[in-house]
Amino acid sequence: MENQEITEIQPNIIIGENYNGWINLSAWKGFESRNGSYGSKDSDKESDGTIKAHIIGESVDYVHLLSQSQFNAIKFLKENSEKVRDSLLNGLLTDYQNAKDIYEDLMPEINTIADYKDNLGVAFVHVMDSDKNNHAYIGFELGCSWDDEHGVGVMMHKDRVVNIGLAEESFNHWNCYHDNGTAEYEQMKWEKTSKIIKEHQKKWWEFWK
Repeated sequence: MENQEITEIQPNIIIGENYNGWINLSAWKGFESRNGSYGSKDSDKESDGTIKAHIIGESVDYVHLLSQSQFNAIKFLKENSEKVRDSLLNGLLTDYQNAKDIYEDLMPEINTIADYKDNLGVAFVHVMDSDKNNHAYIGFELGCSWDDEHGVGVMMHKDRVVNIGLAEESFNHWNCYHDNGTAEYEQMKWEKTSKIIKEHQKKWWEFWK
């Protein structure tokens, strides 16, 4: 089942902890073709709208499934790709001056969302295992002309921009936790797990016993 279009996967199907496939989003056709780590540019090719997709399987009873919330989010994205794209690009445009202050002369002149077309492209979409209102979060990992090394990351919920940063923000779980109000619970869970692991770790000298 690996490497199929993710819109074809039905909810509650076992997909494993990490599933890699693809999705075709016509709204991104004509943007830069980006691939690889942090969206390295694929020569001067334009995207045909086919984008690599990564799903983080939701853990249920010791297996990892495509949840109903993830299915809903993928369906929403497929059916509203232009709306999602424009919201994402408007978010970048709002953040433009901040990016300009950081990258200075490396930042291209951007006045409208249409100006992004020749300056970036989507390398991956990340379907997260966190949700809000029965729709999972989806992160967009983009390559861009002003930072080939670190790219751009945009975490989204449906057609709403949650956070913008470097490419790694597109799969940062904490963006989701802070947005859906579970950050405190997840922090406590993480600390409890870390404590258990630490308590069961052997000291270096115990390996010689």
